[in-house]
Amino acid sequence: MNKLILALTLVFLVLVQSDEKIQKALELGRDASNKLVDSVKSVLFQELGKGGYVGAIKACSNIAQDIIKTYQEKHGFYIRRVSEKYRNKLDKPDDYELKILRKLDELNKKGELPQEYYEVVEENGVRYLRYFKPLIVQPMCLNCHGSDEFLKKEIKEFLKEKYPDDKAVGYKAGDFRGAVSIKIKLSEDLLKN
Repeated sequence: MNKLILALTLVFLVLVQSDEKIQKALELGRDASNKLVDSVKSVLFQELGKGGYVGAIKACSNIAQDIIKTYQEKHGFYIRRVSEKYRNKLDKPDDYELKILRKLDELNKKGELPQEYYEVVEENGVRYLRYFKPLIVQPMCLNCHGSDEFLKKEIKEFLKEKYPDDKAVGYKAGDFRGAVSIKIKLSEDLLKN
């Protein structure tokens, strides 16, 4: 009887600790994704103020990669923006991300898109939290991501030169654009921070 109680207690403690790791990873994912989105928006607005939409495109695509790298180094986990219709090839999703992006796009079309989506996955015997913060096209985004007839000539020319394989156009306000994708290892170290 005592062995059964001890075994049940150990199972309970493992489950509680696992849940604590997930909650800690969720907090980290939420915080990092919000800060990343806010940082990119801030740079985007600064560039809009300086030189219009061509400067904003450079900021949104290039400077965002520097911001992402800084966040990866700071937090020590995988974080980036991904989109099925990417402009910068560095934003191309892997197979898992593509599956989730398509799921989120369908939810958006049904009007059921959550503010966040996450799963706990196991890869090579290691558990990870996969966290996604959906990104929705806002009206101001259409100046660089809208339909061909909506884009100004200078924007089209810049995109054609800089991103000849650009897929990130043809959107309408409210469309699902992509997501911030985060992958956090659910380890003991997570609870130490």
